[in-house]
Amino acid sequence: MRAKSISAARRLRRQIAQVFLRNAAVDRPVFIIGCGRSGTTIMGEMLSKHPALAYLFEPRDIWSYEPRTDIWSERAEQLGGRLQLGADDMRPETTAKIANAFGAELWLQRGTVLVEKLPINSFRIAYIRAMFPDARFIYLLRHGLEVARSIAKLAPRGLWFGHNDYKWRLLSDLAQKSGDARLVELCTSDELRGLLEWRLSFLAARAALQRLPRGRWIEIRYEDLVAEPLAVCRQLEAFLGLPPSDAMRRFASVELGRRSHAASVGDLSPEAREIAGDLLAELGYLDLPHLAPHA
Repeated sequence: MRAKSISAARRLRRQIAQVFLRNAAVDRPVFIIGCGRSGTTIMGEMLSKHPALAYLFEPRDIWSYEPRTDIWSERAEQLGGRLQLGADDMRPETTAKIANAFGAELWLQRGTVLVEKLPINSFRIAYIRAMFPDARFIYLLRHGLEVARSIAKLAPRGLWFGHNDYKWRLLSDLAQKSGDARLVELCTSDELRGLLEWRLSFLAARAALQRLPRGRWIEIRYEDLVAEPLAVCRQLEAFLGLPPSDAMRRFASVELGRRSHAASVGDLSPEAREIAGDLLAELGYLDLPHLAPHA
């Protein structure tokens, strides 16, 4: 079972709490990032089992205090939705509202550390750091072909690339500004579109994370998460400075495991190789054996 957006009643409770907790502090919040369909949802669910953590699953309603964070809805273009946001985009009035909502959630969930998961924040690390200078990041990396195929399954529903393809247009613009206009032309299927999104997301996150002190971020590979979930639990507990959680480890033992075939080198089409072959090779994914799915 996957986490879902909060109910209207739950949101109302948060809004009431915000009224009474106007200056609630959120120290060292944690943001799970990585291209969408990389396993960020299951990682977030796993972390949510730790009693010290207050977890927020894709709280777009909180981020909507800054209208430019919306790149999906029918009003996204009208609101000036942006794929990338940087430190110069921070607005004190909206920052205060976002921080207040995070503080209310921390109080409602009786946690000591806030963990938020929204994959598009891979493009907004500098913006988040401007709001929360002590923020920490968990970056989840998965094989680009597997990510692209997962995106392709969702894209026909009309949800993935935004209303009227607005999100895709922003991705295309970013690729063109980065000198990769040719790669946009190659994207003749949702899978290839998803692969280009994976590339752009990875490059944006890597550039931003490498500017941070090493203790502020950690990279976890999806392949390790599903193969050695208890080892990843220990890594994350150490990174977050938390005691071991039996509940988190039980969840990891039962729920985590590969349920789809791993991508193999032979699956790489000429177009896919041109879009992301260099990064797949750099990251060692072209050398991986073909793995059977988890039973």
